[in-house]
Amino acid sequence: MTQSNQLLAEQETQLHAFMQLLSDELVAYKARKSDLVYQIAVQKDELLSKIKQTDEQIANLENLAELKQQTEFSDKVAELEHSLEKIRIQSAVNERVIRTSLNNVLRLKQSILAMKNSDAMTYDKQGQAQTQTLGKGIKA
Repeated sequence: MTQSNQLLAEQETQLHAFMQLLSDELVAYKARKSDLVYQIAVQKDELLSKIKQTDEQIANLENLAELKQQTEFSDKVAELEHSLEKIRIQSAVNERVIRTSLNNVLRLKQSILAMKNSDAMTYDKQGQAQTQTLGKGIKA
């Protein structure tokens, strides 16, 4: 197996592993397992570094110009780009789920604060509700 084929196979394995991490992340987030979501985020970061390193090794191949003209190499790169597009789509889905969930939590927080201390309700610069108690009252 040539070095280029080995690097492409390694990158394919890395991209499949990353896609699996994205799937696991979504399941963990839906199950509200924050520790697992954090562990997956760390794994994703490490894997992204490896993917970047492999990509740089491919870019630095001495005969890259020749390889790009070979059908086998071009087809494999196209497969990898297709896998990368799937990763982008799944990542966008995960981001939407997380943003929606965070927005729901913020709305719930504002509702609870409004019911708890409606007379002490204030808003910050971002328009988020918060309560502000100035103490137990004035005793003269």
